Amino acid sequence: MKKIINYLFIPLLLLVVVSACSDEQDFDQARDLDVITDATGPVLYLESTEDLINASPVISQNINFDGFNSELFSDRVISGSLTFQIENSTSKQLDIRVIFLNEAGSPLDVLNFSTAEAPPIDIIDEEIFYGTAAGKSIDIIKSTSSLQVIFTNNSGSTSVSSLPDPKLIFRSSASFKLRVIE
Repeated sequence: MKKIINYLFIPLLLLVVVSACSDEQDFDQARDLDVITDATGPVLYLESTEDLINASPVISQNINFDGFNSELFSDRVISGSLTFQIENSTSKQLDIRVIFLNEAGSPLDVLNFSTAEAPPIDIIDEEIFYGTAAGKSIDIIKSTSSLQVIFTNNSGSTSVSSLPDPKLIFRSSASFKLRVIE
């Protein structure tokens, strides 16, 4: 009799343990997985001497920039910002215009900056947000194919800064959130 109880007890115990410790598995949780990463890096760096600024009242530079509208980026970007730093050590009051252009060359967005003449050195730091409630449309970034940067000299062509090596330095960088897995 003791043997029969042992033979029945062990399988019954295993059945209770297996059924008590298991739940139905939900493999649909993988659909709720959302992996987002930050991508940060420089976008544009331009430098101009005061002699070049004196030689031409308007300097325009077109830059092909397909980084934003490549499928790898544009299909995954959620939001982000562009940061602009402008440093003016020239004796010129300058207006700077940055135009975001699509593949057809049509403007998507225009940013305007003004710098005062030096001394002292005028430094502008500005961050522009895209894809956030308080920012501009992320579609501007997704569709940008090139940038046009225009420097306009508002101070004539004869003055020279008293600072050593006067120049205009224009830097920009970007920081965007990308959805890696949906």
